Amino acid sequence: MSEWTVDNFGNDGARDYLAMMTAKLVATIREVIGDDDRIAPDEDGESLLMPSVEILALLCERCNATPPRPATVKQWREKYLAAFDQGIDRLKPKPAFKTERRRIIENTFHWLESLSNSYYDS
Repeated sequence: MSEWTVDNFGNDGARDYLAMMTAKLVATIREVIGDDDRIAPDEDGESLLMPSVEILALLCERCNATPPRPATVKQWREKYLAAFDQGIDRLKPKPAFKTERRRIIENTFHWLESLSNSYYDS
């Protein structure tokens, strides 16, 4: 048995579980990013992709999960923002919603990218 810590992820089994959850989130992100139909905002882009990115960032920040490499997060960000920009007008959102939603998407990816940069620079 390795040395335990008092936090909720302070043992090997809990850390393995965290790694499994992180791997599932990354797999979901990759599946959606890799499918031109699923990535659309009115498909899985907003319902699976962006929630997965946020939960992944949260686990990396709060639970010290291992983030994806910075270049990977950057590619995801660029691809999804392009899909968002291309597809959002089909939903006929109010201009304020479109602008604010895009800002939230950018901030979410920047959050994960920042965590990734910190993790891999240390």
